[in-house]
Amino acid sequence: MVEPERRTEPEGCLTAAIRIPVRIVVLVVVLPVRMVWDALSWTGRQFYRYVLTPLGRALRFVGMALFVWPWVALWRYVVVPPARWIYRRLLTPLGHGIAAVVRGTGAALGWLGRTLVVIPARWFYRWVLTPIGIALGWIARALFVWPWVALWRYVVVPVVRYGIVIPAVWLYGAVLTPLGHAITWAVLGLGALLRWLGVQTYRFVLTPLGIAIAFPFIVLWRYVLVPVGRALRVIGREIVEAVGVCWRIAGYISRAVGRALKWLGWNLVGRPVRAAWRWSYDYVLAPVGRAAAEAGRSVRAALRSARETVRDTRREVWRALFGGAAPVEGREPAGARARTLGSTTTVPEAAPEPEISLRKQG
Repeated sequence: MVEPERRTEPEGCLTAAIRIPVRIVVLVVVLPVRMVWDALSWTGRQFYRYVLTPLGRALRFVGMALFVWPWVALWRYVVVPPARWIYRRLLTPLGHGIAAVVRGTGAALGWLGRTLVVIPARWFYRWVLTPIGIALGWIARALFVWPWVALWRYVVVPVVRYGIVIPAVWLYGAVLTPLGHAITWAVLGLGALLRWLGVQTYRFVLTPLGIAIAFPFIVLWRYVLVPVGRALRVIGREIVEAVGVCWRIAGYISRAVGRALKWLGWNLVGRPVRAAWRWSYDYVLAPVGRAAAEAGRSVRAALRSARETVRDTRREVWRALFGGAAPVEGREPAGARARTLGSTTTVPEAAPEPEISLRKQG
């Protein structure tokens, strides 16, 4: 919870006189709103937890079962295996064959192009077109470039330099620069005169006139509007702080009412229901469960005894009809005992073998 900022400025009697009544009135107004808000918030949380969440999970399961899992199964077990087989057994060899044909065709066409087109064109460019181009370049420069270069260097440049540039530089240094300085000094002097006239007019004419015009408004602002604004600011600030404080107090009251209602509900409904459940579990469900378990064990023992009786009867009937030992039912084979160095072989009458070293004796 964010604590309100503490004011360091001194408080007057108006603030102390307004604070308590405003907070009492605001608490009376805010308390029902806060209790309704807490009730709606708790109802919304319970509705979201126990209604919307299970409903959303059920809708998600139904949506997955109806719209996702069938298509996934169709794609995984119907579409993918044939497509994979077609790609692996048909398209891949066909693609490899087409790629081999294209590579061979490209290699042949490349060799023909280099032999029939590139090599002759390179020879024609080097030994025919290049000498002709060099000769045409010299002729073009002699006819179209060198005359214009000579005209620019020996005619145009001297005329421009001595006919335009040098006279313009002299005119700028001897005529235009002094004239510009004179005009600049004249403008600066006129600006200083106008500035002095403006300062004197503002100081001795406009300032007294503005003070005379603004005096009533200054008096109205200083002695009427400022005190009223301060009082309204104090009242508004106290109302805002009262709303915050009363909202927190209403929260404490609402939580206390909620805890009281919870205690009443537990003692009036929950505790008797839990006692009834414990009594029914201890004196009804648990004895019934134990009796059912005992009955199940008795039934299993009776079935086991009946199976043994039937098995013995079948052996006796077999021995009476066919003689000899009755067929032994399949059982798990007994594990062979581990042999030691001093044990006998599979023949009972054979003597035990002596211990033999791994290194042969000479």
